[in-house]
Amino acid sequence: MKQWSILYALKFILAFCSIVYELVLAQALSAFLENTVLRYSVTIGLYIFSMGLGALISEGRMLKHPVIVLLRIEILLTLIGGGAIILLHSVDLLHLSRLIFSVLAHILIILIGILTGFELPLLMELRNREKENSENLMLAFDYAGAFTGTIIFAFIFYPKVGLIPTAFIVGFMNAVAGLLLFTQRQKVLETMQKSYYVSLSLQALLLIMIVICLFHVDRINNYFLILYMN
Repeated sequence: MKQWSILYALKFILAFCSIVYELVLAQALSAFLENTVLRYSVTIGLYIFSMGLGALISEGRMLKHPVIVLLRIEILLTLIGGGAIILLHSVDLLHLSRLIFSVLAHILIILIGILTGFELPLLMELRNREKENSENLMLAFDYAGAFTGTIIFAFIFYPKVGLIPTAFIVGFMNAVAGLLLFTQRQKVLETMQKSYYVSLSLQALLLIMIVICLFHVDRINNYFLILYMN
């Protein structure tokens, strides 16, 4: 696969992952706090606003080292997105107030949105270093990935897989996407090589951890189910 096509594939996968993270959070909020329409509306609204904020501030130094910055963003998204539903379940078991729970959940929504907003400018920067004026095609893959994520969540992930397994599966996809940045290593400055490979190793470690979680996902699901029943 050519490097330019990998960048478009990355944008599709990352857009897919981000929207599914947000849908998982929206559904979790509707289960914990009720009022499904409100939860989905606020979640998607905050997500779009946060993406715009992320895109707005992803300038200057961030675009000087796009590969490393993007890799670090994927590490954070793998952690936050893949672990968000487990975190919410854990917080709910502490029996904190609905306000505290809601604030924490919406902070997660905003963080995922901001980090997602960083991705498109960084990927465009990488693509423009090979070929200028490729923004339209990158946007097309972005929208296609988000659309696909919403459809698969609605028809497969939520009804047939469940929220916790879905979060792990999408976290796995996010980690794989981060590792695909290995194909962009020639765009990393010599002085930043060490930092790049450290970040790549951390992403690989997260991938291994998520695979372990996927192997034990039934036990994790049952663990929370037993706690709620008690």
